[in-house]
Amino acid sequence: MLAALAPWVAGSAMVNFMGHYDAAAGGARRGYEPATYERLARIKRAYDPANLFRFNHNIAPAG
Repeated sequence: MLAALAPWVAGSAMVNFMGHYDAAAGGARRGYEPATYERLARIKRAYDPANLFRFNHNIAPAG
């Protein structure tokens, strides 16, 4: 069914509509511009360096 939508794919994903397949390591990266993702990873490093909040579309701490 998703193959029928292929002509309209923009190459990124909307975070609110990501599925379980996007929960894999690095899957959340598709939902953000590269600079935004890196900024979020730096914030994650500052506030959650042990990556305790990882059971979602995880953004791993930078570094």
